[in-house]
Amino acid sequence: MKINLIVKLSIIFCVTTLIADEKNQIVKKVVAYTKGQETPSVEYILNTFEDTRLQIDKNVIVRFKNKPEKIKTYEQYKKIFFNEQRIVGGVNFYKKNKKLISKVAREYEIDPIVLVAVIGVETNYGLKTTEFSVINSLYTQAVKMPKRSSWATKEIAELLIFCFENNVDPFSLEGSYAGAFGYGQFIPSSFNKLSIDYDKDGKKDPFGWHDVVGSVAFYLTENGYPKNDFNFTYKSKVWKAIRTYNRSDKYANIIIDLRNEIAKNIFLLD
Repeated sequence: MKINLIVKLSIIFCVTTLIADEKNQIVKKVVAYTKGQETPSVEYILNTFEDTRLQIDKNVIVRFKNKPEKIKTYEQYKKIFFNEQRIVGGVNFYKKNKKLISKVAREYEIDPIVLVAVIGVETNYGLKTTEFSVINSLYTQAVKMPKRSSWATKEIAELLIFCFENNVDPFSLEGSYAGAFGYGQFIPSSFNKLSIDYDKDGKKDPFGWHDVVGSVAFYLTENGYPKNDFNFTYKSKVWKAIRTYNRSDKYANIIIDLRNEIAKNIFLLD
């Protein structure tokens, strides 16, 4: 019994040490990534990683293994997003926010219904945004998914920059299993670099429609969406710009398919 107890304690000690080492490596990389910037402070980073709310979420790993873009055919994938809820929802969202969407579309010379379709696929027009803790999702990827570890560690740093600067509790922010958040589902680095304060109220709000619609338009144009281009065919410049939002042919195709159906319902069936 004593030997078994000693063995068990040794195993627990080794596992605990291993986990601590993994965390320490991530902390060092996050501190190094943010070095030279005004925010966040090293103390803020350390306190975040010492918080007991920081956890490995096994469901994140499961979701990545079952990522629909990878395991489903296009027809199966399409059924998730191309349905009455998102089509009717898109029509209603456009009508409710027509003034804003039209203004953004004119300023960025981008198709307005593409903006609607992106928001529809990403968060069902703001109805689906809070499945996972963003920081725990990224932390899980950093610790448990070697191929995504470097990327996720960088995104943790970007997340802490956002949270520190906006006085947001890192553990209060919820989003997707991949670590995206807000109505536009930006990953932290994209939010910090490519979201905009469209309503000019002094902050970039991931849950404010003015900033979200403006940011989606800005993101797409910064990623190659050509001005006043309505060629939505496969591998067109528009299609390629949309694909940068989620590096998947199926994703770009569903945005175009949903866009076309919403547009038909708005302009032809109204």
